Amino acid sequence: MDAEASVITPHLLARETLLWSGRPHDPTSLRWRAGIVILVGIAALALRALPLDSDLAERANINSILLATLVVILIAEAIVFHRYLSNTFYGVTNQRVIIVSGLRELEMVAVFLDLLNAHQLVVRRIRRNVELSPTVNQPPFLPFTNPSVGHECYRLLALEEQRRVYDLIIDSALALVTGPLV
Repeated sequence: MDAEASVITPHLLARETLLWSGRPHDPTSLRWRAGIVILVGIAALALRALPLDSDLAERANINSILLATLVVILIAEAIVFHRYLSNTFYGVTNQRVIIVSGLRELEMVAVFLDLLNAHQLVVRRIRRNVELSPTVNQPPFLPFTNPSVGHECYRLLALEEQRRVYDLIIDSALALVTGPLV
């Protein structure tokens, strides 16, 4: 049993079968974030190093302090984002999509696939993500929240095989109506 399955399996219901489990894989996003932090840091250092007349030097000093603060905030955000991704596990079963995640303690949330059959939920592939969100008739949603409430959505972020996961969710939802696919 792989690490993802060992985290998801304790959350399975009776007669529920784990069909797929995985984790986010997002080195590209982390590289972009690191690049932005480096660029802002270089700008802050350049403003501090420039020999300017007294009025401009004072303004550059204040701007460089603000840029340094921004660099610290960006670094903290990147650490939190990476920690969140490293503590996120996804599972698709014959009844639900399960997300186990958290920064300190792992918490489980699940979306029942019969919501797809009741036309309360839409599944979309967006780049390397799979999004489970309310139908168009429902109010807007907030990221990383519960679509069964009626105004929220979940995203399975940075999947390596997003097409396979998307197809598996659709097939599992159809199997709830028509019976298991053989």
